Parts: sequence; structure tokens; C-alpha cells
Amino acid sequence: MIFYSWVALNRDERTAPGEEPPVAMGITDDRSRAMREGEETLGSGGATVVIIEAVRPAMTTGTLAPCYVRTGVSWRGRRTQAGEITWNRFFI
Repeated sequence: MIFYSWVALNRDERTAPGEEPPVAMGITDDRSRAMREGEETLGSGGATVVIIEAVRPAMTTGTLAPCYVRTGVSWRGRRTQAGEITWNRFFI
């Protein structure tokens, strides 16, 4: 089963990638729902970028604690100058 983990970030030129705290985040079993949640945050101006990653449930070695593992496919959402939200797929 595939899930979709999403995080909304408010990046600016002063913040190095990976240092910014998330504005919002979540996990769902529906990519469309993850995109809608991200679009709401982008549309309100609360975030400048949303990243969605396809993940699958797994267990850590040694402790068998539940976790999620990236599948390698992701989507980046941003607002255009016209105010629309665009999504670009990329691979990690």
C-alpha cells in the first residue's frame, strides 16, 4: 500500500534548504487529497512550496518500530505569478 507524505515549507533566500521548520504536514492514502491540502496552504500564502513524497509502510531493523520508507517519486507544488498552483514530479 502506498501513502503520500506532504510537507508545506516557507522558504526564503535567508534559509538554507532543510533548515526551515514545516508550516504544515500530513500523511494520507490519496495523492489528490495531499495535493488539495498543500494547495490550501499555498493559496493562503502560508507556504511557498509543498513537497509530496510517495511512501510505503515498513518497520525499522532491530526495534521493529513502524515507519515510512520513500519510494523515490515526489511532487513539488508552487504558486505561479498568476496565482495558480503547479505540480512538478521528480525522482529522488
